[in-house]
Amino acid sequence: GPRNVSEIAEALNQEQSMISHNLKPLERCRFVFSERKKRQHIYSLNKGTMEKLFQIFAHHSEKYCPTEGKCLTERDLQRRRRREASNSLYLTRQ
Repeated sequence: GPRNVSEIAEALNQEQSMISHNLKPLERCRFVFSERKKRQHIYSLNKGTMEKLFQIFAHHSEKYCPTEGKCLTERDLQRRRRREASNSLYLTRQ
């Protein structure tokens, strides 16, 4: 849920200044939202954006890391790309 900078810093075991510094670009890019309460900023994730990113990560993992946690080697990746390219060429020729 929503947290202030000191709570985030404590949870991540990092300095507050570093957390504040890194939250600013995340807020500008709308990965997080900020709400001012009294003298502190309360941050929360932009769930809509994060859900879309997680879908992209999941798709990438399914495609390039088909075995639990083991990503394809460069050689396997090249083979897969050639196979996908030949399949798409075959489909477009029909």
